[in-house]
Amino acid sequence: MTLLAIVLVLLSAVIHASWNLLGKRNTGSGVAFSLAASGSAALLLSPFLLWYLFTIGWGTLSPAFWQLLLISGICQLIYLVGLLVAYQHGDIGLIYPIARALPVLMVGGITRWLGLSLDPLQWLGFILITLGCLIVPLSSFRQLSRAAYCNLGVGWALIAALGTTGYSVVDKAAIALLTEQVHAIMSDPLSALFYLGMQFWAMVLPLLLSIAVYAGMKRARGQHTAILAQTWQLRRNATIAGSMMAMTYGLVLFAMTMTDNVSLIVALRQFSIVVGLVMGTLFLKEKWYVTRGVGVAAILGGILLTL
Repeated sequence: MTLLAIVLVLLSAVIHASWNLLGKRNTGSGVAFSLAASGSAALLLSPFLLWYLFTIGWGTLSPAFWQLLLISGICQLIYLVGLLVAYQHGDIGLIYPIARALPVLMVGGITRWLGLSLDPLQWLGFILITLGCLIVPLSSFRQLSRAAYCNLGVGWALIAALGTTGYSVVDKAAIALLTEQVHAIMSDPLSALFYLGMQFWAMVLPLLLSIAVYAGMKRARGQHTAILAQTWQLRRNATIAGSMMAMTYGLVLFAMTMTDNVSLIVALRQFSIVVGLVMGTLFLKEKWYVTRGVGVAAILGGILLTL
């Protein structure tokens, strides 16, 4: 990875942990908050999206790109809803590390399967990051057992991790295809910003559709209206969170244009776990245990080995 790519991903990690703090404070309205945050980001970026498409030509992008974009949006939606629902069943110090770190090994395995090489030190780094995240949620090493992780919050965190794995791999393929098709017209940073905005729309539209379908199946139109009303009530905090989401992943997408192996970016993004733990302790008054200190050390050591 280039030095610029490393700096961009570290900065995105700090912003990512910050917007998760807002998500934790709105745990009673996971779906509405997800819709409000992603919808606000999509609307803010819409003028740029129209300019970009007009400049490159509406028919320039291939069907394969739009298919990847749709898949990515669905994976992002799985991650976002999974994470916010998980927060309803556990504190940010437990949910956040598991949801963010499990994709390290998952994406590493997928990229290896796709033919990209990783040296033994990088795999050791991936393992250390994952082990650190299994230790971080514990208040004592005596709790290091299967029972500590068999609960509903961790289950939803695993769903969020699957979403992260999916969009990380798909986004790397999509952004590579996009820059290849428009490199003669648009710079990589502008293409990354375009993809970011389109991805938010790819999240919002399926989310609206799923809410409508669920309400129709349950014959609960009033519930559908209530979610939309709650979305509007959350617009202020959600707009802030949506802007932070856009900044976070926009930086990551730009870094992807400079890096061949996306698993390295996914590993480096786990610095946000450390930031999230510190924020949870300082602002949400969550307890700090010795186990969290050991876990943080393992995560940081794993990141250094990975790089």
